[in-house]
Amino acid sequence: MKGASTRVVEVAAGERRQILRRFSNSVAMAYRFRAEPVDDGGRVSGLVEVRGSNWIFPKPPTTQPLEEDNTVDKGAWDTFFSVVVIPDRDVRIAMEDRTMHSGRLLAGIVAAIVVLAIAVAALAAMWS
Repeated sequence: MKGASTRVVEVAAGERRQILRRFSNSVAMAYRFRAEPVDDGGRVSGLVEVRGSNWIFPKPPTTQPLEEDNTVDKGAWDTFFSVVVIPDRDVRIAMEDRTMHSGRLLAGIVAAIVVLAIAVAALAAMWS
């Protein structure tokens, strides 16, 4: 497999294999993984099933095609999160990395600071 990977797993054709499972915080994340056929010259195909939940309320699973380079997104409210791969032919899956959706995180921090500043200004105005 190309690149530095932390975990590689082989998945047989038609097998449902959970490759990622998280009970996590409220930070939106993107998880990336690569899929390559076990036999040379083959093409990658199949499905990726993504399951998330809003606290205790499950969301319907979403699916996307299995490709050589894959990205799945965990929302900020996805407390329970899992990814299942169902390939059409034998593949090797390599988890590459994860990234925070820093734009949303930064916007949340800025919004909290603005709300806090308005609250402090309102309290100062009431007491003067």
